[in-house]
Amino acid sequence: MISKRDVWFCYGFGAFLHIWNSIVSRWFFFYTVNNPSMFYSGAFLDNKSELLSNLSPRIVPKGFSHKGCIEKLPKEIDFPVIAKPEMGVGGLGIKKCNNLLELNTYMSISGNVAVRIESFVERAMEFGVMFYYYPETGTSEVSIIEKRYPRVIGDGQSTLDELVNFATLKNKFIRRDEVKRRLLHSLNTVVEKGEVVILDYVGNASNGSSFHSINESINHNKLKKFLVEELYAQAGICFTRMDIKANSAKDLLNGDFIIIEHNGVKSQPLNIYIKEGTLISRYGAYKHHWRSMRLISDQQRALGHQTISFNEGIREFFRQKVKFKNISAAMSIEKE
Repeated sequence: MISKRDVWFCYGFGAFLHIWNSIVSRWFFFYTVNNPSMFYSGAFLDNKSELLSNLSPRIVPKGFSHKGCIEKLPKEIDFPVIAKPEMGVGGLGIKKCNNLLELNTYMSISGNVAVRIESFVERAMEFGVMFYYYPETGTSEVSIIEKRYPRVIGDGQSTLDELVNFATLKNKFIRRDEVKRRLLHSLNTVVEKGEVVILDYVGNASNGSSFHSINESINHNKLKKFLVEELYAQAGICFTRMDIKANSAKDLLNGDFIIIEHNGVKSQPLNIYIKEGTLISRYGAYKHHWRSMRLISDQQRALGHQTISFNEGIREFFRQKVKFKNISAAMSIEKE
């Protein structure tokens, strides 16, 4: 679970590192060359369907983009599905829909906002995988964090409603009202001792998920090779964090997984949010993250890619700010 201190650390130290690395590279938007196949390398809002279409179909969920009500799903997609804004960040407006009625209720709320509708991925675990690839040297790095959904554990005496209420006292980010709406028919049930009830299905700090390190001694080489082939060789992606679902860490390392999101250069290293992490380790992780972003940018420019100008970047920033405000208003959680 993140705290306000974590948020201030993220934005405060991140702003400092942005400015420092901009000075060193002599380009304010130096990172916009890191992923040539993405809109400004993923620095701003991206169309999720377009991003995923650049990757191999076998490692992404089946899905499509749509506006307005839907008569039926394409034959290759079954319920349940995930619906989310095509251009959204931070877990904004993500909803699991179990039938056409729920989906069209969501589509009515979304109004004129384009929505990505995709198959719900039934895998037991979710991970955040950070991928760095240095195109001149051909070296790569991977870091893995487990994204653990908020949950309650039964004591054999308390109802699910009581357990949810207690959990939200400890974790202010759990969306209690939304959780209770979804679990309405089970709230008065006494949860058996030791039984685990998952409260959400999105691995995001904004909904109360927590982040946990994966054993550092595990061998990443097979996964790195797989990602270089799937991300860099196929889509020219050098810098991104992916949200990945797999049944185990072993499956993830063996390439048996589904990528549900990838974020480009706006990615944050999730290890800065690990509760057990020290302040020094967080500083180190964030510093390495931004330094890698700059070094990859230097190598991309050496290969002939061009970064955007300061004026162009500022104009796009304000355009995106307006766009994000409009999407946020349409897709607010309270409306769902």
